[in-house]
Amino acid sequence: MDRFNVAVDVVQNAGDLLRQCRLEESEICQKMGHQDLVTHWDRRVERMLRSAILETFPQDSIVGEEYPPEECRAGAVTWYIDPIDGTTNFINQHQNYAISVGCWEGSLPLFGLVLDVERKTLYWARHGGGAWQNQTLIHTSGRRELSELLLTTPGLQYTFLEPHPYQERMIRLSRKVRGVRCLGSVALELCEVAAGRADLFVTMRSSPWDHNAARIILEEAGGATFTVDGDELPLGQKSTVLALNDMELKDCILCV
Repeated sequence: MDRFNVAVDVVQNAGDLLRQCRLEESEICQKMGHQDLVTHWDRRVERMLRSAILETFPQDSIVGEEYPPEECRAGAVTWYIDPIDGTTNFINQHQNYAISVGCWEGSLPLFGLVLDVERKTLYWARHGGGAWQNQTLIHTSGRRELSELLLTTPGLQYTFLEPHPYQERMIRLSRKVRGVRCLGSVALELCEVAAGRADLFVTMRSSPWDHNAARIILEEAGGATFTVDGDELPLGQKSTVLALNDMELKDCILCV
């Protein structure tokens, strides 16, 4: 069976489950503090995804948010899964959260899926096949002037308010672009750039399961991803992320 079709089926089934769930306060736990949360449903959905993948492809590796990674072998097919990207949104709003699944063979992207659960919108891309929102082909915007660009970030606090090596640069950038928006989900915000509804994305902290599906979608839509320093975005480790609607913007953004 084709990995892509298995992924679509299990992601849609998991989305059905989350839309029907009723979250209880007792199901919410803190990880590292009151702004870093996990729920019973994060873990249940990740178990669901892992089970469906390994039942059909037991030789594959899985890197997920909530459980230790399966053993990764060089060149192996590896799945990067985030059962609920935007857990705070899931808890407080019950919207603006996503299920994210990216599949790579070694360093080669195979496909990425990001399901906007409550809107029943599936963003997806196969390597070399373009990027799609449900059955509509999507592409990044054609905006190239800094003053026309819409910047999105999943955490205003961590991007602009708390001290970090890039803080002053991020503040300068925010003053030069048309506007700044915060949705609270790395995967969904990268898809916003892919669909042309935003033009830039930046985050000071992201994990492989946060961005390794959506980066495939964005790049197939005509965009580009880097670290905030402009280096190649690593596949298997945490990093900053800078995403652009076109490679042409890279030097302009890095020189702000």
